[in-house]
Amino acid sequence: MLEDVQIERYSRQIILPQVGGKGQEKLLRGQVYVDGDGLLTAAALFYLAAAGVGTIGMARAKAAPVFSALVEQSLGPDEQSVAHILRRLNPDCTIVTHTDEDEQPSHHYDLVLATTDALHDGWYARHKPFVWGAASGEGARLFVSRGDRAGRPCLRCLSPERVNGPSNRQALGKEETCPASAGRGRTRFLFSPYALFLGTQLVTEALKIILQPEAESPPKLLAYTFPAFHCTEQTVEKNPHCPVCSTPAHD
Repeated sequence: MLEDVQIERYSRQIILPQVGGKGQEKLLRGQVYVDGDGLLTAAALFYLAAAGVGTIGMARAKAAPVFSALVEQSLGPDEQSVAHILRRLNPDCTIVTHTDEDEQPSHHYDLVLATTDALHDGWYARHKPFVWGAASGEGARLFVSRGDRAGRPCLRCLSPERVNGPSNRQALGKEETCPASAGRGRTRFLFSPYALFLGTQLVTEALKIILQPEAESPPKLLAYTFPAFHCTEQTVEKNPHCPVCSTPAHD
């Protein structure tokens, strides 16, 4: 049951028919792990906390430079700055930091929101959702890998060309890593307004998974073009030869 202060805090979400009071209670029970760094990850953390996701986990060193500039130096290590900012934004949220050695976060998280593909394969093997997004100065890509849904394609089903998109190394902003199904480490740069935009889109997909709407759209790769903020959708078919999701355990 929501308290009066929570009803006031989340009133603009509660009035949405897709959320309501019961939906907000689901969000407060939700647990999301965020993997990645830079402006895009920082934006996602902000929006997850603002939406009232109850538990937000992240690697200790992630997103620290963005947050450390917002708090007093007396707070100490950067990871404390991250937790301090998010808790001040929303005291309902529990912020969990994991050591750098934690390659895979514990099983209790509902899903991973990521700007890299590092945790995807292990998370898919646990039958958990994986919300991925990456961007360059000219465009961005977003895909939801539903390891919890039989017969759905995973991130590895995408060809490198569909994942990577164009790059623009003259764009201003923090670098982001854009994965491909056959390799890692391609660095991109993301201008801050685009990072904020894509951060909201990633969080929206994460919230939809937590809220569990009755109707689900077919798996799609969303491609955004900047600065027009034009979006195109490409239906994604499951690759029968995918090394991750084509095994009998996931069919």
